[in-house]
Amino acid sequence: MIVVNKRNIIVISTLIISLFLASGLSKQQAVQQLVIHGTLNNHYNPIKVDDSYSKEVFNLYLKRLDPSKRFLTKEDVVALSIFKYSIDDNIERNHFKFFNHTQKIYTKRLKYIKKNISSYFDTPLDFSLDEFLESDSDKRDYLSSLDELKDYWKKSIKYQILSQYISLKEAAVSDNTLITATFDAELEKKSREKVKKEFNDTFTRLSEESIDDHRNYYFDTLINVFDTHTNYFPPEKKADFDINISGKLEGIGAVLREEDGFIKVVRIVPGSASWKQGELKAEDLILKVAQGNKESVDLVGARVREAVKLIRGKKGSEVRLTVKHVTGEIKEIPIIRDIVTIEETYTKFSVIHDDRYDKRFGYIYIPKFYRDFKNSSGKNTTDDVRNALNELRLQQVDGILLDLRNNEGGALVDAVNTAGLFIKEGPVVQIKGLSPAQNVLKDRDRSLLYDGPLVILINNYSASASEILAAALQDFRRAVIVGSNSFGKGTVQTFIDLDRMNPAKTAFFNPLGSIKLTIQKFYRINGGSTQNKGVIPDITLPDASSHLDVGERHLDYALPFDTISPTTFTPWSRAPLNTEHLASLSQQRLSESEPFQNLIKHIHFIQERFDDTLLSLHIDTAISKKISTSSESKAYSDSIKEFDFLSINIPHQKRLNDAQKESYKQWSETIKKDLYIMESCSILNDVFQTYALVTKE
Repeated sequence: MIVVNKRNIIVISTLIISLFLASGLSKQQAVQQLVIHGTLNNHYNPIKVDDSYSKEVFNLYLKRLDPSKRFLTKEDVVALSIFKYSIDDNIERNHFKFFNHTQKIYTKRLKYIKKNISSYFDTPLDFSLDEFLESDSDKRDYLSSLDELKDYWKKSIKYQILSQYISLKEAAVSDNTLITATFDAELEKKSREKVKKEFNDTFTRLSEESIDDHRNYYFDTLINVFDTHTNYFPPEKKADFDINISGKLEGIGAVLREEDGFIKVVRIVPGSASWKQGELKAEDLILKVAQGNKESVDLVGARVREAVKLIRGKKGSEVRLTVKHVTGEIKEIPIIRDIVTIEETYTKFSVIHDDRYDKRFGYIYIPKFYRDFKNSSGKNTTDDVRNALNELRLQQVDGILLDLRNNEGGALVDAVNTAGLFIKEGPVVQIKGLSPAQNVLKDRDRSLLYDGPLVILINNYSASASEILAAALQDFRRAVIVGSNSFGKGTVQTFIDLDRMNPAKTAFFNPLGSIKLTIQKFYRINGGSTQNKGVIPDITLPDASSHLDVGERHLDYALPFDTISPTTFTPWSRAPLNTEHLASLSQQRLSESEPFQNLIKHIHFIQERFDDTLLSLHIDTAISKKISTSSESKAYSDSIKEFDFLSINIPHQKRLNDAQKESYKQWSETIKKDLYIMESCSILNDVFQTYALVTKE
């Protein structure tokens, strides 16, 4: 998220507020009015609240309410369709007819499933039948009848019990004997009992969700159709957001979101307990959570807020997460909770000695663009990168690798100022808000801190401010961009506190929550947007997450890519970069690299597993798939070795405290196994040759 000055926000007129206050509305009605009018009056690209809007809200709310299509039937959807084009009328009259009817049907289906499925756990199951379960809800429609709904639930539960049985059996025998192992009736019974408890826990939790919980979800949907980053934040959710971005939390350090009925890991916070433990990864699905040695609680169908409550805890306590990796492997991961300290998320740098080329490359890792706006002398990204560059210049490095992978953004001023360290002067980014004027942010410091070979490493999770820096230096042809297509978030959001929009005489309504909405859009200096499209690297490397729908372009209601007029700038001329030639050299190396060929083979395996969404309920087939997945994962893991031609030196080691030294030690160990850093060093060497040739001429 980009940090902006809130003085630019357009304040909602007192007249709008007075209208609903004078009419004696309830708190829920007041929130609905403020959410809608606040968004309409402040959003970068407001949409008309009409029948077309109603249709979008209708479709999105049903998708969110029942993402896996396991509660509602076709008949239910048809019955609710009478509201498809009248939600705008609901808002105008300030009532909740669509929401109330949806809630009534949803609650009825919860009770039906609980009543008709509970007895299914009481008798042994037959795993010799050739039955299948389609796990991808996009490949199936809503079920036609209650009988079909009940049959789906039976197959879903059968698959969970089968998976539980195989996991228990695997713990008792080796992989080699799992396929021929005798069926164990006691383990089958134990598996049924465990899944039954998880089933009951899930439905208990779902039934305990309050009407306000669902209504808040509805409020969020009302404005989420404006764009994917515009949301309603009830008070407790805003508090969670503040904790998350502060980095001051006792927990595991994982950013989560709800997706298709599951809790998905979006990002692992650098320096956190999860990051140190190393097994939890972005895109993992968290299926269960347990406190220490206590029984696990099922998280399938749970809300993020409930999941976070169960996962958070005091420093030093243990939480056990049962996760499903992108390979399909299900694994239990123990994590000791810790305090996520800001210090460990700051910029790091080192010198990489590459014996292949007898070169020394500076490596700078920027996890996010940080700045303490309340303390002008506090730490910030620009100063830390400046210090790193000064240190690396003293080390007489032959090139710089700037790593922006997984950098979700942060302070805009630091993206601009950091870019300025690598150019003499000029524009970095253009911003356009509600007014037609284009605001150009420039590097006004004519000094040039580093003018040597530069490679920037990005991936699918590089977003926002990190895309601004990468795009600017790509447009200047100052750096070679390497990796995979960036996320594509080219918008600015800010929060509006609904309580502050209320006159003091209605304070009894408070707290009402906040709305986060998009108010501006970023554009490259060449006129193109980073929105949706992202930054396309000059040299593309194989990406283990390429099969996943990662990026703005895959999100519902993402604002489109567009262009504006380019601004005037002078491209870098010291050493013209032939990126096509550099890409050709890289491709040749990759084709001859055993580690990269192993990665490509592993990516193909993951893609096949990911596409195989029709799950067999036959025990022999399921066991064979389990063995195949485990064997491939182990083979690839075993193939990852340290590169003996790379060595890491931390030139400022003596100035680090003990915690920093430990963090740097772990960080250094990952560098020596990182395929992308290895190839980036080779690309840096190619760029160095270009600079050397220019110097010779």
